[in-house]
Amino acid sequence: MKPAHWLWITLGITVVLLLGAAGFNAWIDPLWTFDHAHRFNSIQAGFNERQQKTNHLTFTKQQYRSLVLGSSRVTYIDQHEFGHGPTYNYAVNNMLPYEYADYIDYAVKCNGQEFQVIYIGLDFYCTNANLTLPNRFEDPQFYIQTASKFGYRFWNLLSFDALEYSWQNLQSSRAGLPINFAYDRHNVKTLQPTTPQEKEQRIAANLEWYGKEAYGGDYQYNDIKAILQSLRDSHPNTRFVVFTTPIAEPLYQEMIKAGRLPDYQRWLRDCTEVFGQVYDFTTPNSVTRNLEFFYDASHVYPAVGTWIAHRISGVEDPSIPGDFGVLVTAADLP
Repeated sequence: MKPAHWLWITLGITVVLLLGAAGFNAWIDPLWTFDHAHRFNSIQAGFNERQQKTNHLTFTKQQYRSLVLGSSRVTYIDQHEFGHGPTYNYAVNNMLPYEYADYIDYAVKCNGQEFQVIYIGLDFYCTNANLTLPNRFEDPQFYIQTASKFGYRFWNLLSFDALEYSWQNLQSSRAGLPINFAYDRHNVKTLQPTTPQEKEQRIAANLEWYGKEAYGGDYQYNDIKAILQSLRDSHPNTRFVVFTTPIAEPLYQEMIKAGRLPDYQRWLRDCTEVFGQVYDFTTPNSVTRNLEFFYDASHVYPAVGTWIAHRISGVEDPSIPGDFGVLVTAADLP
């Protein structure tokens, strides 16, 4: 066979393989640049939540009434459980307060109008100015600019990393078995119960990490009041609803043991001075004292997330424990 024929055959095979990979990636859509849903892409690994959710807002032109921000603790709250219109959950792993403004501004741009309500789940550990997180993330503009690059959604179909995630998502979806830390095609995240022994190990690990890294050592209070005030000033026509995220009581006691109670009270005061009130799910209550509601010391199961969504959005739910999500104002604080 002539060399020219080998060249054309090789090129042809390469083109077919690339088109096949691109088609498969588009069909499964692991980076959320399209909006189709079927049983073979019903389970999606949340391997890069900042990019995936930014992509979803960029390329699926839906309109929402409300927006939700927060850390991984908030990602497990079902966005469909908020009352009074469609809500988008833009929470991601280890979201820090300095990230709020950029993500809100971009979500408003994609939404085509201001949100009527923005819900923000606040974590006390983020008040540590010297906090070193186990995972390193880029600033919001990195993900926003990536999604905005010319032809991004199509060039990315040729990615072999995306192909790997597509295959994993296909296998999970075919099995039909929910897996931890995975999403469905409606931005709802799964958190599966495990054995008491595994939970005990996770809680012990949480207590050690938070005690050393978040609450102890070189802890320095990071005044987030200016950040929160700036958000409110930048969006005067939006109602902000802020809430503190629940943690298991042993983790709360670890905070007390580290001497952080005055900082915790200052944090609550700062939040109430900016927004007038805050829903407090952190201070020990009947839910945080019951480890059955927790996956580890800092993440509640999605059913508890539904209680949070109902409480803060005004959905009537008689199943919510009365002391879970107490509305606190500055007058209530020492």
